[in-house]
Amino acid sequence: MQFKDLEGLKKVFLYAGDLVWWSRMHKPFVGLSLYQNNDSHIKHNIENSMDLPDGSVDIYQSEDVMEHIEYKALPQIINEVYRVLRAGGLFRMSMPDYRCDILRDRSRKNKNGEIIFDEGGGGRYDEKTGSVVEGGHLWFPVYESVKDLISKTNFSNVHFLHCYTTEGTPVCKDIDYKLGYVGRTPDNDTRVRTPRRPMSIVLDCYKDD
Repeated sequence: MQFKDLEGLKKVFLYAGDLVWWSRMHKPFVGLSLYQNNDSHIKHNIENSMDLPDGSVDIYQSEDVMEHIEYKALPQIINEVYRVLRAGGLFRMSMPDYRCDILRDRSRKNKNGEIIFDEGGGGRYDEKTGSVVEGGHLWFPVYESVKDLISKTNFSNVHFLHCYTTEGTPVCKDIDYKLGYVGRTPDNDTRVRTPRRPMSIVLDCYKDD
C-alpha cells in the first residue's frame, strides 16, 4: 500500500506504527510501519513528512510510539499530523504515564530518583553513554512534559482524558474507544483496574474548524 491508495476514500484513518489486534476493532486504520508494506500498512517513518495533501485525514492515532522518539523532534512530527488532518479531525495520542506506580516501580533510577531506563519499554541502557539505545523509551512522559510538548505544536483544542496531574491526582475521564482503541487503560488492562487509575497519558487533540 502507498499513500496514493488513500486518495478518493471517504474516510482516512492512520495509525502510527504496526497495527495490533485491537487497532482495527472500530475503524479501518492503516498502519504507518517502519517494516511492513501490505494491504493494511504503508512503509513509512513517521519522522518524515507524509505524501498526502493538507486536510485529507479524519483520525490519526499514536499509541505507545512517541516515547521512542527524541523529545525535541516531536513538535515537527505532530505538526505534520496537524497538517494532514481535516478540519475537526482527531489526533489521539497515548503514551505511558510514569507517575503510574507500575511503570515507576519497574524503572531504573539514578541517585536522584529520576527515571533513566524502563526495561519494559524495550532497548537497553548504555552505561558508557548514559543513554537508552536500540529502540527503548528515550524519555518518560508525565503530564507536564506532554503539556509542554503540545504547546509547541499547532494544536490548541486539546483534552487530557487520562493522566496523573502534577500533584499526582489520577484523572480517568471517559474515552470513546470507537474513535481509537487504547489498550493500556483501566477499562482494558487489569493491572490498573483495582484501584482504578491511569496507566497511560491519553489526550485527544482536534484540528480547529
